[in-house]
Amino acid sequence: MLKAKTSTRTFRVRGDDFGDARAYVETLLANKSVNEETSKETLLVFDALMKRLVCWGLDENTDLEIEAVERLGDFRIRVGFDGEMFTREAGSTESAEDQILDAYDDKISYNYHLGYNAISIWVSRGHSMSILACAVAALCAIAVYIPLSSLLDAREQRDLFVNYVFPLETLYANAMLMIGAPMTFFSLLKNLTDTYVVSQRNSGIRMLQVRTLATSVLAILLAFVAFFAESIALSSLAGLSSSFGGSVDRTFADVVTSFMPPSIFEPFEAISPIPLMGVALLFTYALCSSGKYFNTLRHVMMACYTLFSRMLYIVIAVLPVFCFLAVMDVLLDSGYENLLEVVAYFVTCGLGTLLLFATYAIRLRLHGVRVVPFVRKLVPLVRENVRIGTAIDAAPYNIRYCSNVFGMDRAMLKRNLPVLAEINLDGNCFLLVFFTLSFVYATGTELSWLNLAGLVLLVLFLSFGAPNQPGSILIGMLIITMYLNVPEVVCVAIYLEAFFGIVQNAINVIGDIAMAAIDDSKERQLAC
Repeated sequence: MLKAKTSTRTFRVRGDDFGDARAYVETLLANKSVNEETSKETLLVFDALMKRLVCWGLDENTDLEIEAVERLGDFRIRVGFDGEMFTREAGSTESAEDQILDAYDDKISYNYHLGYNAISIWVSRGHSMSILACAVAALCAIAVYIPLSSLLDAREQRDLFVNYVFPLETLYANAMLMIGAPMTFFSLLKNLTDTYVVSQRNSGIRMLQVRTLATSVLAILLAFVAFFAESIALSSLAGLSSSFGGSVDRTFADVVTSFMPPSIFEPFEAISPIPLMGVALLFTYALCSSGKYFNTLRHVMMACYTLFSRMLYIVIAVLPVFCFLAVMDVLLDSGYENLLEVVAYFVTCGLGTLLLFATYAIRLRLHGVRVVPFVRKLVPLVRENVRIGTAIDAAPYNIRYCSNVFGMDRAMLKRNLPVLAEINLDGNCFLLVFFTLSFVYATGTELSWLNLAGLVLLVLFLSFGAPNQPGSILIGMLIITMYLNVPEVVCVAIYLEAFFGIVQNAINVIGDIAMAAIDDSKERQLAC
């Protein structure tokens, strides 16, 4: 990992006078040539944070360390100080500062470690750097394989693959599943309970939920269409692992029997997707009907969600290393041929997403939204969402942008966008189904219609319970590979996370904004 570049100065707290600290932050932003709009937003958040610290009870004569931190394309202003853990809830009276911090929640992160508070205000993010790191790792794997192919014969290459590369990939996959299965479970509980709370307050949200489910089903159907088009175009290509000819032969009785596990811990021990669905739905119902204990249980759920989220970020940070191993896996196993086939699948998937975008354009046009101006304004929004990384974290920014640039109704946006960010996951549905079907086709796996229907329901479950942050595609594909019993394609699941994670988030965001634009257009037509 590249070492962070920092620039630090210490300021002594003197009442509520933070003029010198503010001037220093302004200088840091100017030195980095940050544009005027972003600088104003950052300074607004900084001022609100400083005032909130005073209201919280920050002692006078406390040393505040303010630094600019750069790493892997990210740039943030970090405020640090020793003392008790800062909590925004303590002494909160819903002041103007709290409203500002809530509105710009996507730009702030709070950390506390060994008696030291570190509050970061993100100026810009560089999630695209992870793609670059994975691309470099893939090129390094090819560069390493070239001399290996001449130094080792076929048997020695196979031994290297079986004894070293594949076990390390399996180790990484197991680590992802160990964290990813509970993460998906708690994410599903969070998304369901959040939408439950909102729907209880507003009956219109229930119709929004039905519509988002319909768009997810449409995304799955379009994935089938894209796959059949791909299978025709690539019919001359051999499978990714032509030696595999297994089948998924679960009967209806097997599915029904396995839906409720013999032990409540079994879904997490064996990462069994169908029992995991049953336990998650049972927990959700119990949580939403727990009465006076609802808030307490919800706080516990959110604490678990945050814990596994932090663990997930640590594991996903080493993705480039395993992207290197995943490319070595294919090269050592079958040379360049299958690697080119994987690239071909990725290209056809990219083309297949045009079908999804075409449906968005048709729906927008049918509801009176001009598509070309809409797309032009959408590009900067998508670019910023790529930097933020997740649709949920980007919801506050998207609300501000759509209100200011598109002129959408802010009340509608604040009501709908957070819900859409959690449940309108067209990107997850499309990509998971498309590549799962590609796996089935490439490996020669036999899949009955019953199991195909179960697979579609599993994808809907995984999409709705997706962590909606880096790692969600990899977790979903690893759970599906267990359902299909095709560990041979773990390497491809790693490629998907490395190179399609940002694509998935972009599709999710475009779907959210398109539906918000349609709702805004409907409200305007009713007003007229």
